[in-house]
Amino acid sequence: MRASFHFVCVLFFLTASSTLCIGQASLKDSLLAVISSQKDTHKINAFNELARLYTPDSLSLADTWADRALSQSIKLRYTKGILAALKSKGLIADYRGELAKAIQWYNEGISTARGSAQWKKEYRDFFINKGVAYYLAGDMGNALKSYIEAEKQFAKNSQDPIYAKLLNNMAVVYRNSKKYADAVRIYQKSLAIKQSNGDSLGIANTLNNIGLVYGYLEDHPQTVKHLKTAKKIYESLNLSNEARSVDVSLAAALHELGREKEAKVLLNRAFDGGPLNIHIHELIQAKLLLVKINASEGNYEKASELLLEIEPEIGKTNFIKTKSTFHELKAYVQHALNQPVEAYTSLLEHKLYLDTLISEDKLSLEKEMEAKYLTREKESQIQIQKLQILKNNRERLIYIFALLALVLILGLAYRLSIQRKRANELLSEKNTQIQSALEEKEVLLKEIHHRVKNNLQIISSLLSLQSRRIDDPKVLEAIQDGQNRVNSMALIHENLYQDEKLVGVDSQEYINKLIDSLVNSYNINPENITITKNIDPLKLDVDTIIPLGLILNELISNALKYAFDKEQKGEVNLSLQQIPEGLLLRIADNGRGMPPNFDIDTLKSLGFRLIKSFAKKLDGVIKIWNDRGSNIEIFIPQQKLS
Repeated sequence: MRASFHFVCVLFFLTASSTLCIGQASLKDSLLAVISSQKDTHKINAFNELARLYTPDSLSLADTWADRALSQSIKLRYTKGILAALKSKGLIADYRGELAKAIQWYNEGISTARGSAQWKKEYRDFFINKGVAYYLAGDMGNALKSYIEAEKQFAKNSQDPIYAKLLNNMAVVYRNSKKYADAVRIYQKSLAIKQSNGDSLGIANTLNNIGLVYGYLEDHPQTVKHLKTAKKIYESLNLSNEARSVDVSLAAALHELGREKEAKVLLNRAFDGGPLNIHIHELIQAKLLLVKINASEGNYEKASELLLEIEPEIGKTNFIKTKSTFHELKAYVQHALNQPVEAYTSLLEHKLYLDTLISEDKLSLEKEMEAKYLTREKESQIQIQKLQILKNNRERLIYIFALLALVLILGLAYRLSIQRKRANELLSEKNTQIQSALEEKEVLLKEIHHRVKNNLQIISSLLSLQSRRIDDPKVLEAIQDGQNRVNSMALIHENLYQDEKLVGVDSQEYINKLIDSLVNSYNINPENITITKNIDPLKLDVDTIIPLGLILNELISNALKYAFDKEQKGEVNLSLQQIPEGLLLRIADNGRGMPPNFDIDTLKSLGFRLIKSFAKKLDGVIKIWNDRGSNIEIFIPQQKLS
């Protein structure tokens, strides 16, 4: 379980500087009085101060005062007023989430202040705020560039508190870019400045951040060291909430070091002290860690209580992996508490989220592969177009100068021949590159299907291991059915990655393997039950074969398990035929037949509910009747096969 970390003091803006010294109680009224009695620059300063005071509580009023300050300052060429107004305009846009506008205002401020020693501080501040805006927009590269430009404005070995905060912002960018070693290095520089200035709270915050970055580097002893020091400082400052937040991160690090008891004490202390001011995702991760620790100690009742507490919060998070972990732990605890049905339901939920994660990984890989292929194809097309233009130009020249001397014609013809040869060679090279990209695409697709098959086999193995500890026949049967369903899907992906051209799954090969797998799973004696097959040689795409395979799994399983008496010699006939209208699946047996008043729409059996659901996905029509045994027919229209 990867540790979950909580960061403090992430970013800071520099606000517009105060220009007036007026009593705080009546500051706005006093400024309004200045506006009515004073002229020119005094009035502009009052406009800017009002814009600062109304940010962020009343952004519309702040924007109005900033606009008035800017327009008046431009008229009077009052640089101080222009810079203060531009900074306010940028901050207002930031608070509104209009980050592109904010960057434009900051760039205008940078242009205005550039090259002037008088406005060096303002020039620096614009770069800092611009960096924050880029960070909030998710552009880490430009955020770092802005911070580096701001850093150039500080003297070497500067002890300015603003410089320490700037370094903090830079470290955050490095951390989010997964450049953890650089983040630690920059945090250390910020820490040195705060230590020289005696900034206790800043020291604690930076130590906390350094410790947490060490967590991402999986250097857990360093994580513990820095977090413990930060916690001591928070406690000395009577900041109990901050100290308890550190306890959560510290517990995660101790868990990674195998110090479960210490981690448990810290987590209980953190949660018992009241609400924690941390992100809901981090809160859930901490509670899941406490569940895991209690479960490992055999305290399943407590683990179950914690899971009930977490369940409402799980619905508030969008992290699929967290939801998967929650249901996995829930299934484990329910199994330990002898709740097999509930555990099986939780395991299915876990599998659902696990499948989603696999699908997301698959989609991401396909998009990456497609983008790579399209880029190469586009580059190749451009080169081909250039070659075609070159070829056309040469041919025009030959036509124009064909009336010149015979020697010149022969010379140009020879030159053309060489150019054509070179163009053809280049064209051949580009075609080779395109073919290579296509082959790479096929390899990647095969790898995807291989990975999916392996993951499904892992799930099947987990179900098999689970079944060994279960004595309840019904639960054991349900798990075995689930295992067979997973195996049916694994066979599909196995056939796909083994297919040379990835055009689809061979129906004959797949159904034969599926039948063999089910016969082995249920220990069927071939002398007692004979299965005859009439399967057309078809190549079925993945969108058709997956639901069709699951339908076949349920129908064949039902026939093998329920159709015949113990000593009865049984026969099962299976056919899959391509007809002009679509695909026709038939399965019949000479067993006891369907029970009287059988109705698939009202039947509560999971197997028949799955058959109905997957048939609906294929727009299939189901017919069931008794005629010397059970007869089931499913028709799939042609439009669902194309």
